[in-house]
Amino acid sequence: MNETLARPSRALAAAVLAALLAGCGSDTGATPSDATPDGPPAGCTGGVIEADLEADPLSGPGVDPATGELQPPPEGSSYTVSATYGIPRPGDAVMEKYVQYFGAVQAQLASQPGLVAIQLAQSSSCGSGRTLAVWSSTEAMYEFVMSPAHVAAMDAVDELVHPNYAVTHWEAAGAAEVTMAEGARRMQASDA
Repeated sequence: MNETLARPSRALAAAVLAALLAGCGSDTGATPSDATPDGPPAGCTGGVIEADLEADPLSGPGVDPATGELQPPPEGSSYTVSATYGIPRPGDAVMEKYVQYFGAVQAQLASQPGLVAIQLAQSSSCGSGRTLAVWSSTEAMYEFVMSPAHVAAMDAVDELVHPNYAVTHWEAAGAAEVTMAEGARRMQASDA
């Protein structure tokens, strides 16, 4: 899991901050060509999976190392799944702040009790990032949400991420409900 969390990316940082705030673009800070100076590219939203979305595999203690599949929750229980979407605001000053907050959030996640698995994804066409986190319980998810690193990032989200960021969470009894597509579907439903 640490390798996944260590991957630096502007969009990835945005997704982690935007969401793991309720809870991927390029390392050069390039902005998609149809983005406006004060808004995200047309058609880029949390409720629609980007055509060029590149997702890392799920990683974490709840992932079977032989198959890469999420292990089922304990008998009679379910997982809490959180999904996030975000597009960073442009600018070198913003990127410096991302690096600062993202590093603290990464460190927190790497040792966070109750984190079962995480998946990170990015889209260069939208400059967006997505996260999918699997938690042992809703309480475990909120323990992370209220951690000092996460609270500091939440306080800074409006200056770092475009306002179309999205966050959702749900209960899942099995791996079929733990996908980026399911997160996007739920984000779209909450916008309706």
